[in-house]
Amino acid sequence: MNLKNKKILVTGGAGFIGSHTVDALIRKGANIVIVDNLLTGRKENINPKAKFYEMNIANPDIEDIFKKEKPEIIYHFAFNVQVPKSVENPLVDMDSIIGSVNLLRNICKYGAEKIIFSSSCFVYGNTKNLPTKETEPINPISSYIIAKNTVENYLRFFNTAYGLPYVIFRYGTVYGERQVMGAMADYIRQLAKGNQAKIWGNGSKTRDYVYVKDVVQANLLVLELPNNYSNPVFNISSGVETTLNDLYWKIAKLLKKKPQPEYLPDRSGELRRFCLDSSKIKEVLGWRAEYNLNQGLKLKLKSEGLI
Repeated sequence: MNLKNKKILVTGGAGFIGSHTVDALIRKGANIVIVDNLLTGRKENINPKAKFYEMNIANPDIEDIFKKEKPEIIYHFAFNVQVPKSVENPLVDMDSIIGSVNLLRNICKYGAEKIIFSSSCFVYGNTKNLPTKETEPINPISSYIIAKNTVENYLRFFNTAYGLPYVIFRYGTVYGERQVMGAMADYIRQLAKGNQAKIWGNGSKTRDYVYVKDVVQANLLVLELPNNYSNPVFNISSGVETTLNDLYWKIAKLLKKKPQPEYLPDRSGELRRFCLDSSKIKEVLGWRAEYNLNQGLKLKLKSEGLI
């Protein structure tokens, strides 16, 4: 798709994945509008060529932004990402649901070509079917999963009722430059200081890591997908299962530190294992992960001046 002067709104565009996507879209010539409440996003991530509104997407005043900017495409990244916090207090996720519906109502009212929603591999819960395909049933082991799945269902509803084209990306564990939250970021932060990080459980839990540059490539490729494509739900990940212990050891080795993590009792609402099957998007759009975990970690640590 030719993005020259295309008006694109990115919610959560000051965050980790959102800001990288914004940069890539601007390089393609798009006109970008960012909406972010800066709860977890950072001002330094905001591309100076983008127009920025500091606002919660649940705010009714977001209608004024739609009325003024008239975006043609929407990337929706804004969402609560503090999963343990939402397990303790499920009401935390209500803001993300209300904000997403507020967004969808305005998209339909003012018109847009499509919305791309950032969902999560967490929706599959503790399935035994690995690598997991998009056809796997949803297993809500946390309120975060319920919230993500709720928005997925609202997208289907708005598509059926109002003809709104959408795409759902269920990302694996995305990592890379500008990432400040999550286990990997904490491991790096602590080891770089000469401390040891905490691991919840015995470190045998697994994750499917995907480098942010690969994710951004998928985010751009999806614009080639026809608006009438049936069941536009795609896994985005590397398809490689890595234990938390293996990840910790890799980081410690690159930082030349001795790995002696502090193990704590596991928390409720945690995924024990996950690994995604991303063959669907490979077949449909030709996407696949180009960076393995070792390559991505080196790039991330170099960007932070740690190696």
